[in-house]
Amino acid sequence: MSDFQPIHFVPAARQSQMSAMTVERIIAVPHEKITTENIGSTNHWCLYLATSSRTSIRVDCQPSHTVPGTVLRGGSKANLVISELACETDTYAQEKFYLDVAAGLTMGDILGAITRNGRHKYEFDENGVGCRFWTTDQIDLLYRHQIVTDASQVANAKAGILKLWPDQTPLALDQGAYYS
Repeated sequence: MSDFQPIHFVPAARQSQMSAMTVERIIAVPHEKITTENIGSTNHWCLYLATSSRTSIRVDCQPSHTVPGTVLRGGSKANLVISELACETDTYAQEKFYLDVAAGLTMGDILGAITRNGRHKYEFDENGVGCRFWTTDQIDLLYRHQIVTDASQVANAKAGILKLWPDQTPLALDQGAYYS
C-alpha cells in the first residue's frame, strides 16, 4: 500500500501551529493496564511533549490493525497520531517519566528527528504489541541527537518501560520492526 500515510495530526488543521510550539520537556507515560488472552497484561506507552505546565502534544504510535505489515508476519503498520491536548498528560497515565530537553526546540524539531530517521515507519506484531519498544527507541534516538539531555532520566524512563504499571512487576519488552 504505497499511499499509506503513517502520520496523523489531530486536529489536522492545527498541524503548522503544533509544529511551531516550543517543547519544555518530554514525558514518557504508561497508560492503564490492558489484559488480553493473547498477550497477557501490558500498558500502552506514548510520549507527551509538554508545551506548558497545562498543555501538551501527545505522540502516540499505535497499530493500524488494517494496513498489513511488510516486515512482521501478521503484523500491521503503525499510525503515528499527534494530538494537541489541554492537559500535561491524559487521565489514564499510570506514571510519568520526565525527560529534560534542549532549550528552544519545537515539536517540529522533535518530529523531524523521528521522521528523518525513519521512526514513523513502524510495524506492530500480530497482537498489536510494540509501543514500548517504539517508545524506548525514540528516547534513545532523542538522547543521541541531544534533544533529550539527561542520561539518568533516560535510564529511569527505560527502566520504567520494562515494568507493568501500576504493579511495577518486570515485563519483557515486545518488539515491533521498522520498514523502509
